[in-house]
Amino acid sequence: MDGESSYAPSSYQSSSITDRGPSEAMDPSQATSATVRGDPTKRAVQTDKAPPPLPFFSQAIICQGMVYCSGSIGMSPSTKQMVDGGVGDRTAQALNNLSAVLNEAGSSLRNVVKCNVFLSDMSNFAAMNRVYDTFFEQPKPCRTCVAVRELPMKTDVEIECIAHLAVEERRDISHLPSSARIPFVGKL
Repeated sequence: MDGESSYAPSSYQSSSITDRGPSEAMDPSQATSATVRGDPTKRAVQTDKAPPPLPFFSQAIICQGMVYCSGSIGMSPSTKQMVDGGVGDRTAQALNNLSAVLNEAGSSLRNVVKCNVFLSDMSNFAAMNRVYDTFFEQPKPCRTCVAVRELPMKTDVEIECIAHLAVEERRDISHLPSSARIPFVGKL
C-alpha cells in the first residue's frame, strides 16, 4: 500500500453523480450509472437531458474542479434520433446536449475553456461556425477543429469540451492596478 491512499467517499452524492469504492463492482445492467473506481476525486456525470452514453464511457467526468465532457452529436435526448436538417442544426443540438451535461455537473457553456470539433467534411466548417459562435461569449474558448473520415451514427459533427466548475463567489478586483491582478487559481 506504499504511496496509495485509501478510498474516502465524496461528501456529495446524488443519483446522477456517484462515487464507488474499489471493491464495488458495477452491475453491467446499470449502463447509465456513473462509476469511478478507487478515485474519490473523479465523479461521473449523468443526465437524461442529453443522450445517454454507451456503457463504456461517461457523459462527463468531474476531476479537480474541471468538467471533461465526452463528444456529443446532434442527437435528440427525447427521440434518441439525429435531428433533421443540416450541420448547423446538428451543431446546435450537440451544443445543447453539452450544455445539459455541464449544467448537471454544476457548470455551463460560459465556463468552457476548450472545445474539440470533429467534422466529417471541412466544407461544413462555415455552417458549423455560424451556429457555434452563437453559443459562446467572449472570451471564446480555445478550439481545435479537424476533419475525420467518419463519425458515430454517420453524423457530420461531433463536439467535446472541457469546462471549469462554476465559482459561486467572485472577488471584485477592479479597484486593483492591472499589475496586481494575478490570475487566481484555487478555491475561493
